[in-house]
Amino acid sequence: MGLKPVAVAFGLLLALWRLSPADAATAQPDAGSARAGDRPVLAEIERRGVVRCGVSFNPGFAANDGGGRPVGFMVDLCRALAAAVLGKADAIEIRRLSKPQEFAAVADGEVDVSFAQTSWTLTRDATYAVDFGPPIFYDVQGIAAWRLADGRSALDGGELTICVPAGTTTQAELETLIAGGKRPWKIRSFPGWPDALEAFLSRDCAALSADRALLATALPMLDAPQEALEIADAPLPSREPLAPMTPNGDRMWMAAVRWTMFALFLAEDAGVTGANANFQRITGSSEMRRLLSGLPDVAAKAGLRPDWAYQAVVQVGNYGEIFERNLGSRSPFKLERGPNRPWTQGGLLYAPVFQ
Repeated sequence: MGLKPVAVAFGLLLALWRLSPADAATAQPDAGSARAGDRPVLAEIERRGVVRCGVSFNPGFAANDGGGRPVGFMVDLCRALAAAVLGKADAIEIRRLSKPQEFAAVADGEVDVSFAQTSWTLTRDATYAVDFGPPIFYDVQGIAAWRLADGRSALDGGELTICVPAGTTTQAELETLIAGGKRPWKIRSFPGWPDALEAFLSRDCAALSADRALLATALPMLDAPQEALEIADAPLPSREPLAPMTPNGDRMWMAAVRWTMFALFLAEDAGVTGANANFQRITGSSEMRRLLSGLPDVAAKAGLRPDWAYQAVVQVGNYGEIFERNLGSRSPFKLERGPNRPWTQGGLLYAPVFQ
């Protein structure tokens, strides 16, 4: 297959990734009244009437659908947060962020929370004025490569050039691998993911490295010769815990983000879905009743609605429902859950006790 169809398809997808923040769909419900207290972000959200979430526009994770409505895994996590805080899942404003723009956007209050597929690292935690919430997607570093003319893998040995977005954990891991003499590879860095992808599709690089889930969702969307591509884990074991970020020091807002994510984890683990949450609210285990009733006294201290967790699950679904419709079995991507399963099923999703 020639590169012309690839270029056309890439152009369409590139337009998605490079949409300006103003192009993202925005819901505008009636603004709520702010309450006094030491919770500036929550008070501002209530005054404004929307939760502003930063995302990276990548297939399956965040995009605008044909009607201009934001959809995707990270968008749904934002919607769950809006349901918990404002009672309206669609009371969101989605803003596209690029790396490393997301750190300044959070610290400066441009967004209330970032779901921009950012890995939680010690350096980022210590360097930027942001707080990380619980990991909401566990990934590993992947490498996509064009197969050799005889069909063999280009990753088996020998020199090759790898395209990579600059300033990412992906680049750092590759530099460590190469410095250790484990691969005779060369790195070619680009300002952002779309640029690295474009260079790879033009075959300026033999390989492309990024989070594996990103490669697995983005490349099949392009009219590239899939039989000539391979996607593999990076040679060095890697961990990419993607976590939401909030402004540093706003304890109550971080608690709202943290416990909303935990509620989605726990609901899946306990079999609570958007369809049966109302029934489980009455007949479920004692912890499920506490979860879905919201522990009103505690919720009031945290600045949350009395039915915050119930609204998040009923309006958006539990973590598993969100994953499957955007990335998993009910999506075009069919990603395996892997570590993104409840801890009782061998995964890494674990919630503290709701009491």
